[in-house]
Amino acid sequence: MSPLRIAVFAGRLVLALLLCASVYVTAAEAGATVFELATADRIYVEEFSRHIDLLEDARGDLSLDQVAQSTFVPGSLAAANVGFTSSVWWARITFRNPGSREREIFVRQTYPLIDYLDVYEQTAPNEWRIHKTGDRRPFAARDIAHRDFVFPIHVPSQGERVVYLRYQSQGPIDISLALFSSPELLESLSREQLAYGIYYGCVVMLLVWSSLVFIAVRDKAFLAYFAYVGTFGLYMLIHNGLAYQYLWPDSPRWGNTSLVALINIALFAGLQFSRMILRAKEVTPRLDLAARGLQTVAAILLLAAPFVPYATIIAPVAGLVLIGVIFMLVMGIAAMLLGSRPARFYVIAWGSFLCGSVIFLLKTFGVLPHTFFTQNGWQIGSLLEMILLSMTLSTRMNELQHQSRTDPLTLLGNRRMFDDRLPQEFVIARQEQRPLSLLVLDIDHFKGYNDRHGHACGDQAIKAVASALRKFARKPSVACRYGGEEFTVILPGIDCQTASVMSERLRRTVEETLNGDLSITISVGYACLSRGDFENADKFFEAADSALYRAKQQGRNCVVAFHDRIEPAQEQEPPAQRAATS
Repeated sequence: MSPLRIAVFAGRLVLALLLCASVYVTAAEAGATVFELATADRIYVEEFSRHIDLLEDARGDLSLDQVAQSTFVPGSLAAANVGFTSSVWWARITFRNPGSREREIFVRQTYPLIDYLDVYEQTAPNEWRIHKTGDRRPFAARDIAHRDFVFPIHVPSQGERVVYLRYQSQGPIDISLALFSSPELLESLSREQLAYGIYYGCVVMLLVWSSLVFIAVRDKAFLAYFAYVGTFGLYMLIHNGLAYQYLWPDSPRWGNTSLVALINIALFAGLQFSRMILRAKEVTPRLDLAARGLQTVAAILLLAAPFVPYATIIAPVAGLVLIGVIFMLVMGIAAMLLGSRPARFYVIAWGSFLCGSVIFLLKTFGVLPHTFFTQNGWQIGSLLEMILLSMTLSTRMNELQHQSRTDPLTLLGNRRMFDDRLPQEFVIARQEQRPLSLLVLDIDHFKGYNDRHGHACGDQAIKAVASALRKFARKPSVACRYGGEEFTVILPGIDCQTASVMSERLRRTVEETLNGDLSITISVGYACLSRGDFENADKFFEAADSALYRAKQQGRNCVVAFHDRIEPAQEQEPPAQRAATS
């Protein structure tokens, strides 16, 4: 080879190397992130937002050609969670297929509350396959009928496929992408259907339970709980994209308005439930007033939702919800410190809700890995919250039952409790052959006492007797206000001798409780199961009651025992005469 030809060849080689270096530098400056498809058929990448490039279009007017020539920056999980913004954001994905056949893959946007999402898939030079969707467009515009946005992408063999995604939304923008092959996509959808079926099945069960209990007990706290669970359940249907898919697929405007409306209604109902279950008006009146203020703000935002643009109202609504949740947790802690029993489950419930929300946010910002529990942390936390709040209602039911069996003046058992407990204790004593005693007592000359001193002093006298009964009638004994100035004490396991001592001690205590003109005395009659062969609990009560009548006949302020040789029916005073002489 001549020196001239050698020189020409060397020059061409140097030029080719310079051109290659130029291309390499251009590619490096562009910073293109290339995702190479695995040779295996199955592909499943949950946190695919790590493998994209991002571009912010602050004015939102860039064309596709301008975007293709712009400089992108490498993406990350934190950068992909843009949040509230007025900018348009572009994501670029470059797929490379080293295999010998074309590959079909599915890109899934897992955050469904995006107003406008356009996907541009380059099929040839200057040729694009365009997908236009978003929750501001009819549901039928989607490639695949699913609550999320799922796009089928075809990558040619031994080639590359560039895809651009354009995000524009009045709400937060979360570029949360996942990549699937067909089998993995089907498996993922099956798992999600099971999880959502469990979640919403539990919500429906809680709704049915609370409605049935409300019908039975007519307590408005159950109605407030029903309203909260129902509206929050509907809100989660919207948040997950299911409401748009199944309830109003052709009403995107209402879909966005309902999101704001339902979260405000849920907050209002949650605050109302909190005020009722914690009895905030009596226990924490200042916090109750603040809760009413938050309810007023929620009502104003609810009325403004159809008229104010979504981008304007969503930020104050989100702030109000955050304040409301923290406030309800504080109100629960305050009520718990003041002795409210339902507040214990209430605090745990809202704590679970906050924990689930924090886990979901940490996943969104890339602090925690994308797993089933982190992705669904909010739903899991809200479900635990609803279940635990139902347990506060169970505590409320116990309180209502206790109130229905408690005398409000003396806080002793009432006539209903006595009528329930005496037959039970009578049967148990018979079956187990153990002692059982019953005291029946009333305040002497109570009608005259009321006439002289007034009903307020009469109530104080009744409370004084009740206080003495609480000292002597410890569990398992049951002290009840039978009616008016008459009281009963059921004494399981107490024999006649002990009942006599207790009755006399009780009589002396009452006599020494009030002084001067306000002093009172009581008459006590008691019966023991060992002193007579009683047919049933009613006969047992009649025996103790007849002993009380004998105590009155003997001058009052004394204790008399029943003996089976006395016929109560012969000595029983007519009710009208007995009431006049008591």
